[in-house]
Amino acid sequence: MYVHTHSPPSLGKIIGIPTYQTPDIYTVVFKDGSISEYTEDLLSAAPRQMSSYKSTLLPSWVKGGANTTLFLHDMSKPKHGTLQLGQDDNWYFHAGKSTQGTLLPDLSANIQSLLDTGQIFRGHTKFKTVYDTRTQLGLRHCVLRHVSAHGLISLIAPTSLKARRNMNSDDKSIWVAA
Repeated sequence: MYVHTHSPPSLGKIIGIPTYQTPDIYTVVFKDGSISEYTEDLLSAAPRQMSSYKSTLLPSWVKGGANTTLFLHDMSKPKHGTLQLGQDDNWYFHAGKSTQGTLLPDLSANIQSLLDTGQIFRGHTKFKTVYDTRTQLGLRHCVLRHVSAHGLISLIAPTSLKARRNMNSDDKSIWVAA
């Protein structure tokens, strides 16, 4: 789409259509990643070959050939590889030197979620860092409780609560309450 606010008009892509709350407003993203809202009278169709540019809603490091570490939830371990944009305009992850890629559906919409959940990393990240990130994300919603050691006879914590049958009765009641 052309946006006729300057001369020459700017080339953009519509990413939001009018709603009940804003019945005449379109949301447009430009090549530089900026997003603005315009009324229909400021927009006009661009020639087909010019309107097919790629939106820059992806982080700047997401490019064809970019080194990436991927650890999707259905993978047994992380993999190093590269991102490639297929001829079908979908992004693929190619592990190692593989020519077969793993489809990353609608990457521009899902990239932030993949980053936030520790499933995709920029560059060839050390696997220890990937595992540590996943562990930290798993603990994000964990509830920790304080156990007071006051009154314990044994100062050594049990390896599990199954060992409580071997504990002193006072220690057992403190650990069970925890």
